[in-house]
Amino acid sequence: MFPDFPTDGVEIMLIVGILGSEGKWQPAGIISSMLASKGEKASIIDPAGLPGIDSRMLSAYVNELEKNNVSVLILKMNIPGIDKLLPDDIRFDILIYAGRTHFCKNSQRALSDCVKRVFSLLDDRGVAIVNVDDGELIKILEGMKHRFITYGFNTKACVTTSSIGDTVSEDGFICCLQRSVSTKDGKVVGPQEYKMRLDAGGYDSHDLLAAAAFSIVIGFDPDQ
Repeated sequence: MFPDFPTDGVEIMLIVGILGSEGKWQPAGIISSMLASKGEKASIIDPAGLPGIDSRMLSAYVNELEKNNVSVLILKMNIPGIDKLLPDDIRFDILIYAGRTHFCKNSQRALSDCVKRVFSLLDDRGVAIVNVDDGELIKILEGMKHRFITYGFNTKACVTTSSIGDTVSEDGFICCLQRSVSTKDGKVVGPQEYKMRLDAGGYDSHDLLAAAAFSIVIGFDPDQ
């Protein structure tokens, strides 16, 4: 399990939110596969596929998962509107913003408020994994005091590829940790390269970087 939490002998479910208007399905699937390979019991919830669900029902469902010893909950969230669905008592241990932020003039304020509301539910010791190439998102998050792990295709990213425009090949995908980061259990991981071995084809590079950042944060080796 994930040892960063004072559990008093009781396993605490890790709550992972994947937020975005597009591109969030691949990170959820890759992360789910990673967890399954390590024997972790994970559950994925997509509120968009549950007509009539509200914050009370979602809170009750999360409680049931905890009672059934689910190790990790992955909550896929569409914007806008997800902020009205989330219970006030939910706290994300890891929050991943996938895809890219696209604002139109009439929706910019509403979408910005939605993103801020979701990030306000990140636990005090939680980690936000964000795409540093998404300029609109970075503007929204300015001033927030969360712990951020960035991914993308520039020198500011914590997790990037070994070359700009790197793609998925039959041999796998090369990602590079450019600076030291701490895992959830406090272990410091220094700069290094990883090779993610995945089925070739159909993967977006940004999604793979997001998944690699997640695996590093929770103490998994992306090589494995």
